[in-house]
Amino acid sequence: MPKILIVEDEEYLSDMYKIKFEQAGYVTVVAHDGEEGFELAQKEQPDLILLDLILPKLDGFKVLAKLRKEPNTKKIKVFILSNLGQSDEVNKGMKTGADGYFIKANLTPSQLLEKVNVIFNNKSDMEKDIKNMTIHAEDSEYRTVGKKLAKILLIEDEEAIINMYKLRFDKEGFQIEVARNGAWGLKLARQKKFDIILLDMVMPAMNGYEAIKVLKSDDNTKDVPIIILSNSAQDGDIKEAKKLGAAAYLLKSMITPAKLVQEVEKFLNKRP
Repeated sequence: MPKILIVEDEEYLSDMYKIKFEQAGYVTVVAHDGEEGFELAQKEQPDLILLDLILPKLDGFKVLAKLRKEPNTKKIKVFILSNLGQSDEVNKGMKTGADGYFIKANLTPSQLLEKVNVIFNNKSDMEKDIKNMTIHAEDSEYRTVGKKLAKILLIEDEEAIINMYKLRFDKEGFQIEVARNGAWGLKLARQKKFDIILLDMVMPAMNGYEAIKVLKSDDNTKDVPIIILSNSAQDGDIKEAKKLGAAAYLLKSMITPAKLVQEVEKFLNKRP
């Protein structure tokens, strides 16, 4: 099977991608900074590199430029996988030598695997497939919500998840605040009026079940819809959360930030 090098400094994301690719049979190598990524590309000679842009020691643009200058790496397929999606960033990446450009926040690990499968299959249609998969600079700006702006409280302790969701909601024009543990989330929920609460189930200070109970027993927060974001797909966990009052239960591994925005908008459309 082909070998993939993932250059990504967020271990939470690189672990998810590595597991998904290895389950599909790919040989997968991970680098957590730009310098290590360049060195592993030289050593491992992968068939594909998925390259983040914001990296310690050496950013993705510089890594890509170095790869394209070296005789033994200049022909390796490199796809940028980043949350930077402005037109100038996309154009710079493609001009520096990237074969494609993916927005990290738009893809679940399963969706990224599908795109990788296309890269290695259908070789006769490779150029057409890559063109279709790569975002176009003119389409890289996210749309802005044309309704009353919603105030969202995100209660989540994983920095990688926070960054992805916050980036997407900021781009969409929402007002979003972050609490990195359950206790702080409850404090913010009581102090300010939010339209929706996005709640992780496993957090420091107070878990999601306890947070739901408190939120639903407080007159100031009991009517605010709570959308659960969890890594657990156990029926018992889902039933318990909904029994306590959660409006929806979403699996982190199955929902992109773009889809999460759609879920939030469903509840906004129900507002009086």
